[in-house]
Amino acid sequence: MPAAILLELYRGQDDEPIDQELGRGHVKVITTGLRISRTAGYVLADAGAGSEMAVDALVVATAVRLGGGLILTHDLADLRRLAVNYPNVRVAPI
Repeated sequence: MPAAILLELYRGQDDEPIDQELGRGHVKVITTGLRISRTAGYVLADAGAGSEMAVDALVVATAVRLGGGLILTHDLADLRRLAVNYPNVRVAPI
């Protein structure tokens, strides 16, 4: 998961479950650098989307840069829209 997604999770209250899950090692947090950011821009362009979907695009771009993957989400419509051109990226409900 790109580190940027943590900003959608942390709110200063009840952060302990998030930290516990991350501590279990099931999720790898990736720092977003130039390559993932550039790929996220391409993901947005391919979907005809704007910057309001930038964090979702970072999620798709991270999966693309890692060679593919499964994205579990409550935001199926947006993530599927962004991932449609990337057959090695699947999006499923959580």
